[in-house]
Amino acid sequence: MEEKVKLGIIGCGWAARDLYGPYFKYLENGELIACMDINEENARNFQRITGCKKVYTALGKMLEDKEIDGVLVLTPTNLHVEHVTRAAEAGKHVYCEKPMARTIEECDKMINACKRNNVKLQIGFMKRFNRSFLLVKNLINEGKIGDIFEMRAIWDNARATATAKNYRHRLESGGGFLQEDGSHPIDICRWFLGDVEEVSANILLVMSNRIENEDVANVFMRHKSGAISSLHITMLTHCIGEESYQLFGLKGTLIMRWLYHSTHSIEPAIIRIWKKSKEVTDFTLSTSWSPIKEISENWQYLNEIRHFCDCILNNRTPDVTGQDGRAVVEIINAAYISATEGKKVKLPLKEVPSFEEIFTKMKALSKWQIQDEDAWSSWY
Repeated sequence: MEEKVKLGIIGCGWAARDLYGPYFKYLENGELIACMDINEENARNFQRITGCKKVYTALGKMLEDKEIDGVLVLTPTNLHVEHVTRAAEAGKHVYCEKPMARTIEECDKMINACKRNNVKLQIGFMKRFNRSFLLVKNLINEGKIGDIFEMRAIWDNARATATAKNYRHRLESGGGFLQEDGSHPIDICRWFLGDVEEVSANILLVMSNRIENEDVANVFMRHKSGAISSLHITMLTHCIGEESYQLFGLKGTLIMRWLYHSTHSIEPAIIRIWKKSKEVTDFTLSTSWSPIKEISENWQYLNEIRHFCDCILNNRTPDVTGQDGRAVVEIINAAYISATEGKKVKLPLKEVPSFEEIFTKMKALSKWQIQDEDAWSSWY
């Protein structure tokens, strides 16, 4: 029988229930044996979904469980530094959902705790385990579009019904939509084009009466390779949501987009390479007629947990490290500083943003509001 990593989940909210929980039954090299949430009802509901045998409502008690090899930290961003550090100190390998933390200082504490206690740290950028993104990464590496000089990312998803009841939209979480959802496309820009050396940004808080941090952002990055990239992200489109990426190379232009956001879809991206404005090659992947086959083989959240377990079993360094998570946090921190101070920010970052100061001022200066009767969200 193949050896399995014994896993525990910290935080049994919607991500645990919808994105991870139902798929552990397909995990060949790991086994979910425990879950923890300070809300016992959440933990019991998760236990019913997954069949895990142990339920905890106190983090300390869970971390004392010697049967657990590794934990998945799926709690709010502002709690990551405490939960990851305590797990590492208990000798547990750690998988941490993105965004890794609010600041690079918190990231450093997490990285150092894992190094000090000789445990693995993997950050949950599941798009790196999505077969469409992996295909594009291979096309880049093979030189299919030549040297890339520009990349554009768009991430639109209407959430105008949002309120500060959700932790993502409160000051204590640090940044808003750019930090939460923007972590994904920023990681992809860095993954495809390499490390970033300069950041500039413009940020808005449009729903100033509903949430406490930003809902619209444009971020511009200069990479060490000389290439530039940009992210346009909004919670306030009236169109259906869009996730798309355009890569401009000397030999061609690659366009990748989804009919729905890749975050919660098993459908592959539409991938096409254009050359000289006329020649078009379609690289779109096909799917089987079996949704179960697609989920068990290609569900990106499942595949990143497979990778986490493989790294533990074979003493490998995860493909998505704490340094990768830190790099994205650094870019986002720099974007907030750039937008607030009206300047380009060089990396490595020398300062930490004051989220309360940034967003309190932004809220006071905003000229926009959206009332309940006018609120809407993307239909998917």
